[in-house]
Amino acid sequence: MATIYKRNAKRNAQKVYKRPIYTLFLPWLIAALVISGLITLINSFVAVVWLQVAVYLIWSLVVIMIALRSYGIYRSIRSAGSIRRYRVEQRSAKDITRNLLATMTLNRQQDSPHVTVPDVTVIDRTPSHLTVKIEKLAGMYDLDRLAEDVSGSFRGRLANYAVTSSRITTNGNEFVLTLEDVGSDRTWRPATLEEMKQPSHVLKLQKDLTINLADSPHLIFYGKSGSGKSTSLISVLMQALMWAGSQIYIADPKREFSALSDFYPADRLAVEADEVIAMLNRVCDIVRDRQIVVSDGVRKRQKMGLRAYDLGLPPVLVMIDEVSALMASMDSKAKKEFLSLLTQIVMKGRSVSCFLILGNQSALADKGITTDIRGQIATKIVLGKVGGNGEEYRMAFGEVATKGAVERFTGYYLTDGLEQPLLYAVTDLHSHNLNDLKTIKKAYEIGKKG
Repeated sequence: MATIYKRNAKRNAQKVYKRPIYTLFLPWLIAALVISGLITLINSFVAVVWLQVAVYLIWSLVVIMIALRSYGIYRSIRSAGSIRRYRVEQRSAKDITRNLLATMTLNRQQDSPHVTVPDVTVIDRTPSHLTVKIEKLAGMYDLDRLAEDVSGSFRGRLANYAVTSSRITTNGNEFVLTLEDVGSDRTWRPATLEEMKQPSHVLKLQKDLTINLADSPHLIFYGKSGSGKSTSLISVLMQALMWAGSQIYIADPKREFSALSDFYPADRLAVEADEVIAMLNRVCDIVRDRQIVVSDGVRKRQKMGLRAYDLGLPPVLVMIDEVSALMASMDSKAKKEFLSLLTQIVMKGRSVSCFLILGNQSALADKGITTDIRGQIATKIVLGKVGGNGEEYRMAFGEVATKGAVERFTGYYLTDGLEQPLLYAVTDLHSHNLNDLKTIKKAYEIGKKG
């Protein structure tokens, strides 16, 4: 809730506004303690019944005030997860408010005797990110200016944190800003194949980003040539190959993975459109077979909501790069069937551990992937620079806004549990020569051995 700050004419312009004393908890508590002490003192000399009642009521009020305050702090600490995070959140909220006042973002008329200050809430998710929520008041419309002022509010260990995405909530009542450590390197540089190995269903995408497909099904990379999309897909492929019993079906319209045919099963590689459709039909058969297995598991265990993951079934992945290029080679009938098969997998896949891993050059609606398919994909990554007015980001992530251009081999990602996209860095397979065919073959052999 917004608070009215009052101007103190004796102070300099930098800190000219302060919260009125009557809006603070401590002065009220001190006042209650002083009054109760005085009445107690008077009552010790003058034994009057109404004074005794007053002492009882005021002391009860003090206890209630302390209890409510303590409970509020307890809830805040519990929500933050730790006392350290709670202190960071409280201190950061004060720093942001102070900076908004100092820069006159909240009040452009510096001689005004009062200024309305919005409620500021900080949610600490470091080392990943900070989320700042600011109440939107009348006259507050410049989101870019607000983002600059929020970024300039942090000192100490949070000095490198800056706003990377921002938006206004759908109801128009609140600004939501995401801050990240823009000075840190997020790039994951595995030194060995063993370092890349992850538990079944788990994919590591960067230093601070690991997803479990069983909980966050399906993944898509958007990026133009040279953005790092192919490298990202190869990293995912190598990790998935090492899962015991996994089945990865690869649609390769650009023939970038054709060399895998030297050691990889031919029925799991498809190039031409009719081959891809035939392969997807086989995957849909797997989906239907697994639905029966899961249903039988529910009956045997007498437990609803079981998934193939809970029954120990290995994952099945369908990896398709350049979806738009593939669809461009199809006639209307084939295209319709292709999208229908993808929709079946994306809709039914989570419960039976069948997942889509897609790559495409653009997130725009006219580039192939339908809204129904895109809406079921939990993790979306946009790589490289995108032009225009941010339509690419909005199509991929929804009604969000990212802040400025990104460097090569970086971008933004959004996954389950996040309100705003965060910065992303492409996995570096080149530094330790993990991007060659020999290493991919070794990963496949590891998965076969289990």
